[in-house]
Amino acid sequence: METHELKTKLKKYLQTKKIKTITITEIYANLQIPYNPTNDQTLKNTLKELVQEQYLTPIKTTKKDTHENYEKYKINPQTNQQNEQAKEEILNTLVKQINIGYYLKHPEEYIKNKEIIIPINQFLQNPDTHKLTVNERSYMIYKDEKMLKQNEEILKKLGLTYTDLYSYDTYEPFFNYTNMLFQGTNKKILIIENKDTFWTIKKAIENNSNIYMVIYGEGKKILKSFPFIENFGITEKDTIQYFGDIDYEGINIYISLKEKYPEFNIHTYKQGYETILDLEQNPRNIRTKQNINHNNIQKFLSEFDEPNDKPYKEKLIQIFKQEKYIPQEVFNNEVAKKVIK
Repeated sequence: METHELKTKLKKYLQTKKIKTITITEIYANLQIPYNPTNDQTLKNTLKELVQEQYLTPIKTTKKDTHENYEKYKINPQTNQQNEQAKEEILNTLVKQINIGYYLKHPEEYIKNKEIIIPINQFLQNPDTHKLTVNERSYMIYKDEKMLKQNEEILKKLGLTYTDLYSYDTYEPFFNYTNMLFQGTNKKILIIENKDTFWTIKKAIENNSNIYMVIYGEGKKILKSFPFIENFGITEKDTIQYFGDIDYEGINIYISLKEKYPEFNIHTYKQGYETILDLEQNPRNIRTKQNINHNNIQKFLSEFDEPNDKPYKEKLIQIFKQEKYIPQEVFNNEVAKKVIK
């Protein structure tokens, strides 16, 4: 007997029970299940699923059998009935565009999330195909502009994207300087983590034709605002270099950016990092607790594998081992004038 077949039979039997408890012995007797190791394992799997679906609750004061099943279970009739009704509603009312698989397996979650799901279903029955931003669409559906963003996980469980709701996500624009003197086809873009260094480098490239653009990353904000770069026609042929603090958080931001947007050619601005490593001989201890991600550190260090990089890689290893840091503000105006030519 398969688990699905046994579960169907057991559910029907549970609905006939007046006494709201059941034992394994009773299951074998009333469902006329031949006792053998295979059926015993099938029953174990069935009971596990029914507990997960909240049809049954094990009475933990009773003994366990050799398959770790409790001898006695409490039947949850109200939950049973609600779940069956929820499954029927899912099958009969949700539009074909919605993937019902997840909620059929978890009807208790459907009951909990109905106030989010039903308005989406109603919208898809007669959709407005004009493209709106996600927040605009959210307000149209819920009279609450934040509702869709706050429930992205439910949308995923329904197998839907914002595109299915005829909407598009927006991102905050970043602050940038575009160099009108730039000449060439393959553009070079610098992303600068901190504000002061952004202004320093912006000033330094005003008479430089090699760098196309400088972007103020504004710390972690760049992870969300980076797609704005599409407005400048940047492609995978262009070179994007990141320059931030030499500390754990600065490295985490860089690696997150590189991995989140793999279609772009993103690397470290080695000239900037090597310059501040040369200038600062006595790095300070990190002042605040930071998230140490050793995998990210190794990925960052791997960009310093060329023979000429060896001294810098060694310095970086010591800085990370000793939990020290160098702020990129070491790269000041006077330094930039000499380095960026």
